[in-house]
Amino acid sequence: MPENKPTKAKVINVFVDKMMADKGVSDVALKEQLEAKLEEQIEQAMIRMLPDEKLVELEGILDRGAGDDEIEKVFDEAGVDFQAVAEQTMAAFRTAFLASGTEVA
Repeated sequence: MPENKPTKAKVINVFVDKMMADKGVSDVALKEQLEAKLEEQIEQAMIRMLPDEKLVELEGILDRGAGDDEIEKVFDEAGVDFQAVAEQTMAAFRTAFLASGTEVA
């Protein structure tokens, strides 16, 4: 039986909806910007956590146009708790958003 696991996009969508509601902001264009920026920050944080040898491996497979499964395998084999990295990044993003104006950093 397949897992009913939420997709990354869905998690980010719900997270940004809640974050904006908590700040009392409702703007479709801003929401799209926030979602894109949060996804980018999570991806950057994950890449920063890769050991050097896995970073080299990732660069190599990206250069040859690897698919998502192959890219995911590099991260799975890296020995890093990427869920924790994503959660920390999301928490920092939320804190920064709630403490600032509504602009996207």
